[in-house]
Amino acid sequence: MDRKFVVPGDFIGTEEEYLPGEGTFVDRERIYSTLTGESSEAARKLAVSQKRPLRALGIGTTIIGRVENIVEPIALVSMQEGLGEARFGGTDEYAVLHASMIRKGFVKNVRDEYKIGDIIRAKIVDLRNGEMRLSTDADNLGAIKAYCGKCRHPMAVESGIIKCEGCGNKDNRKLANDYRKASME
Repeated sequence: MDRKFVVPGDFIGTEEEYLPGEGTFVDRERIYSTLTGESSEAARKLAVSQKRPLRALGIGTTIIGRVENIVEPIALVSMQEGLGEARFGGTDEYAVLHASMIRKGFVKNVRDEYKIGDIIRAKIVDLRNGEMRLSTDADNLGAIKAYCGKCRHPMAVESGIIKCEGCGNKDNRKLANDYRKASME
């Protein structure tokens, strides 16, 4: 059997011909994939492996997220799955970024540092009562892509201030040290 790309639920063989291996399940003597990855056969056993396996979310894990809503003094951040080196399963839950965890020093309002739609890199600092709390207070954390609050065009850094590429609006954000250079794939 040749190695081929499969997604969860893809038929990859029968129990009559193969034994089910890691990353597979059997239904009515048919073997299916449970993972996205490559199927392989070794010693008449079918398995599916991933190049970048899913990681569990935990304290200290760095995530890429999108600012979905701001309710002072917090921002609600949705985590983007499958980005960068760390891949996580999809989640409908939001992580919480408190104004005091945005940067070192005093931050009065989240809106002074981030806008809805900004793509940020953050670190999980606390998991309590089903709530995931984030921090962006390190140099490598913060906005990696920001959008204009007026026209929604991408913002570019100009003399330490970010400026809209569309309308010229200037703004302030807590930027990651690799702003607009970071990989989001």
